[in-house]
Amino acid sequence: MRKQLLLGAIVAAFGINAASACAILAWNGTNTATAAMSGQPNTAVPAGEPAFARYSALCSLRIGQQTGALAAASYVEDTNVAGATTYKARFYLNTGTANTGAAGYVYLARSAAPADLIRIALNGTNLEATVAGSAAAIAAVPVVAGRYYAVELEWANGTAQPFVMRVTGNGTGVTETRNATVTQTAALGTVRLGLSAGSTGFAQFDEYDSRRTTNPGRLCRGDSNGNNLIQGSDRTAVSNEIIGTLASGQPDCNENTAVQGSDRTCISNLIAAAATCN
Repeated sequence: MRKQLLLGAIVAAFGINAASACAILAWNGTNTATAAMSGQPNTAVPAGEPAFARYSALCSLRIGQQTGALAAASYVEDTNVAGATTYKARFYLNTGTANTGAAGYVYLARSAAPADLIRIALNGTNLEATVAGSAAAIAAVPVVAGRYYAVELEWANGTAQPFVMRVTGNGTGVTETRNATVTQTAALGTVRLGLSAGSTGFAQFDEYDSRRTTNPGRLCRGDSNGNNLIQGSDRTAVSNEIIGTLASGQPDCNENTAVQGSDRTCISNLIAAAATCN
């Protein structure tokens, strides 16, 4: 899970600090997730627990468990966003079987106080965003269990600032957009990816990217070899992964969290439609 962080917040327009989720050291906050929760699709997992399903590159982060509820929140935390007054971010969420309830979260941005600024709950079959200072409630985005979704966020503090959440996934290419107007004086302090206490099931996370000024954008779905093009070689990369060699890009074209023959078909359909990356 590459982690492109907001570095220094004041010093640079944006900064990059990349690290694999197989070693979560780049998450520099008070992390509760452990290295045992991250791995490659071919990583051995305990009997009855879900396999790792990454969206891009080789690794993903898994939070939660097949049965029971979390007694305490489990997450990775980024403090490099501290002091940021503008924030644009993207992460990939495999909904898995998770249910945080309406008051829980899969994503949480907080002020230094600390107080919740942006919270995204996975409540049954919906992603529900709650933003401090919002002038109106934000409509939920329907999602499907066990599918990957890109979640894109735009936020700024000040008077009557726009908040935007875009959700794209489940192999449809369709983006659900939610907008709100926010008045907020606090700056960011921390960002967490994970599950709140009391959450049931599991979720997986990949490719978090946050910046101050530019939108990270989505990764190119079906670009299995990571060259930012959709072409026949991407089908070959899927075939190679099926027989054991992990692809370096985004081979899960239909975003069902497994790389299989249907992803070759998905890529063929994109080629036939002359699809381009973002």
